Amino acid sequence: MNRLYFLFFDVFALAIASCEKGNFLDTKTTVDLNKEIVFADSANTIDYLSGLYVDLSLGYTLSSDNSGYDYAKMCDEAEGRYPALGNYDKVVTQGTFSGSFFSTIAGQWANFYQNIQNANIFLAEVDKSPLSAGKKTRTKAEARFLRAYHYHNLMKYFGGVPLIGDKVFSATDRDESARSTYEECVNYVVSELDAIANDLPPNYSGLDYGRITKGACLALKSRVLLYAASPLYNGGSTATGELIKYTAYPDANQNRWEKAALAAKAVMNLNEYSLNIDNTTKPGYGFYKLFISRVNNEFILPRPLPPGKQLEQAFNPRSRGGANFYYYPTQELVDMFPTINGKPITDDLKTAGNPTGYDAANPYVNRDPRFESTVIYNGSLFYLNADRALREVNTFKGLGATTDAIISTTGNTSTSTGYFVRKLQDELAAFTGGGNVNRSLPIIRYGEILLNYAEAANEMGNTAEAITTLKLLRERAGINAGADGLFGLPATTTVAGMKKIIQNERAVELAFENHRFWDVRRWKIGSLIDGKNMHGMEITNVGNATARVYTYKRVDLTKHYFKEIYYYFPIPKNDVTINPNLTQNPGY
Repeated sequence: MNRLYFLFFDVFALAIASCEKGNFLDTKTTVDLNKEIVFADSANTIDYLSGLYVDLSLGYTLSSDNSGYDYAKMCDEAEGRYPALGNYDKVVTQGTFSGSFFSTIAGQWANFYQNIQNANIFLAEVDKSPLSAGKKTRTKAEARFLRAYHYHNLMKYFGGVPLIGDKVFSATDRDESARSTYEECVNYVVSELDAIANDLPPNYSGLDYGRITKGACLALKSRVLLYAASPLYNGGSTATGELIKYTAYPDANQNRWEKAALAAKAVMNLNEYSLNIDNTTKPGYGFYKLFISRVNNEFILPRPLPPGKQLEQAFNPRSRGGANFYYYPTQELVDMFPTINGKPITDDLKTAGNPTGYDAANPYVNRDPRFESTVIYNGSLFYLNADRALREVNTFKGLGATTDAIISTTGNTSTSTGYFVRKLQDELAAFTGGGNVNRSLPIIRYGEILLNYAEAANEMGNTAEAITTLKLLRERAGINAGADGLFGLPATTTVAGMKKIIQNERAVELAFENHRFWDVRRWKIGSLIDGKNMHGMEITNVGNATARVYTYKRVDLTKHYFKEIYYYFPIPKNDVTINPNLTQNPGY
């Protein structure tokens, strides 16, 4: 593993060059500096710390540079745009495991450890800076959080990993650390978060908005403990023998769910956060507005972006100025969205007595309003620059079809599923017209914490508490309350029945926020995907240009695989070869 640390201090110039403008990430220093100069100056010291925040947004595809971290297209959530089998998502979903797979994973392992190294440099040097004692305490806590965050990323990928403490490696160091057990890694991250929480303020405003807060510490702890309690890690390792302890807790313990519930409840009890609710403008409008807001009470850890149209360019249909559309929602995801009554589309069918049920002949009406805010479908209203007005996006085939129409999976000039991503995008900001969007990316938000709490409470047998918590999310979503006031949820159910509802709710609520792939893993439900075709919706206009009549045909896309080996990624082979103490994950 010694090769990971060769970058030592020259990473500072790289880090600050990557920072965004318009907030605390707007660095003042633009030249290469050594550590003696950097930490002799307050502004440079803060600039270095700001550089540590850059990789918080890994997983959000703003450009091709970080698309390798986006796993939405590697499960049942999305289909990648590019059909070539050498593309990283295809290597994963097709199980070919070419050299590019191992090199990509090795690069991500190295990047996470580089971020940990950068944080350790800051912690080793900041006391030499002229910062005040109070600011040193606070900034150390920020650096320790960011270090813990990247350890959590490593644990998601690999299970237990080497814990290097505060050590700063030089280019000549040879590290022969063994992997820490999964339990040791969980304990370390949780203890770090506990230790620094009270050194951080409850909130920030102005240019400091987006810095680490006490709530962010407690929220990351909630996420870490939820993973630790989940089937893959809570006595459910796919490894055998001595390797088990490095990939999971060797034995299952129901009390881990209680720890996860208490951690989520601690965030809720801060009373600092709330769901963004607006069902007056239209049902679910608060959910839509959340993702095009820069400041919002639902954000626990936001990543402010400079004003612009980064996501619109990345995902908009071509008719709306999009250029890249890196991936497309699958029919599998679309089908997870319930009806406006909050019930599965298979159970809540439209009839004369139930006019708001699901209608297969008009499948996009009377749906959970989160669907409209997540997916661009045939008939979606989206700003059209040429008309300076909201106009329908057309993905259908036949007479009157546009450049946004569905194409073969072998193409890459438009959608292959019949859908485009809408989540996180402003419908009024087509890339070729309209104003810039001033927004933050949701790294951790309150909606996730409520889902964490609901899941943990249910696993402890408290299905009533889980239902009460999910009602909050469904009410915000704009779903009809119904005569019973349950928003489509059952009055009572079993733990197993509630588990399925919660899993579906997470897929819908957190779509394209870097959760689904990792949720499939930690729940150990990869078999539901393995060897299964993903699907799209081919819509054909069998009418004419003005009086359209649509037919709907579910079409096969590529087959996705999710073998047992996928539950952990491989420790980089070169590191295992160089360091005999570094144990490889099962199957590699």
